[in-house]
This record gives sequence, C-alpha cells and structure tokens, in this order.
Amino acid sequence: MKKIIGDDEILNTITEIITPFIFVLGIYIILNGHISPGGGFSGGTVLGAGLILYGEAFNIHEIRKLFDFNIFTKAISFSLLFYGCAKGYSFITGAANIDSNIPLGTPGKILSGGLILPLNIAIGIIVACIIYGLYALFYEGDI
Repeated sequence: MKKIIGDDEILNTITEIITPFIFVLGIYIILNGHISPGGGFSGGTVLGAGLILYGEAFNIHEIRKLFDFNIFTKAISFSLLFYGCAKGYSFITGAANIDSNIPLGTPGKILSGGLILPLNIAIGIIVACIIYGLYALFYEGDI
C-alpha cells in the first residue's frame, strides 16, 4: 500500500487501482500505433496523464523518487537523438535510392513497418516526458 499524502481516500484508492491500467493502455497505444489508430503522440499523452493523476493523488514527490530531473533529461535526450538519427538515416538512404537494410516484417504484425515502431516509442517517451514536465513545472516551478 502506498503512503497516502492527501486526505481524499477515494481518489487515492481509485488512482492506485487504475494507474497500472492507464500505463498499460498507453504502452499498448504506442506499440500498436503503426497497425491501428494511435501511435506515439496519443500513447505518450495517456502515459503523461497517468503520471499526472498519480502525482495529484500521492503528491509529486512520490513520482520524483523514480522519475527525477536526471532521468527526465536522459529520456528526452536519448529519444530525440534516436529519432533524429533514425529519420536522418531514412532520409539519406531514401534520397540516394539505397536499400536501408531495415527489415519490414509481415504487414499486420507488431514487428512490421520498418522504423515506424521504434519511432513511435521515441515519440511516446518524448510526449510523456513533456506532458509530465509541464505539469511539474506549473506545480512547483521545477521538474
């Protein structure tokens, strides 16, 4: 059982129950974004909303034990660097009409679409971090 900071037991109990489902839904939307409606932006928004809900129910300091500024910076930096390198590689090989050697997989399967799945994951991480970062910034003025 989590240490309850606020005085609203209903909010804390409901948040404790549904937060894992929110995170699983966000991950599902990100992973299936290239074969169904959704993707990195919508899945990242769901993940960010789950972090905000958890922060409102259990105080933002509970999130910072696992997701502090250092992890926030590394996650955003790595995701942006990966996205830039992957898209740059894609543009260079596409413009030069060179085979990129990226396996395309079987259409309709989770590992299909070449770079779309890894790019959706990178976008999902970026969006979730930015949504949570804006919440933390307006909450205390610090991430």
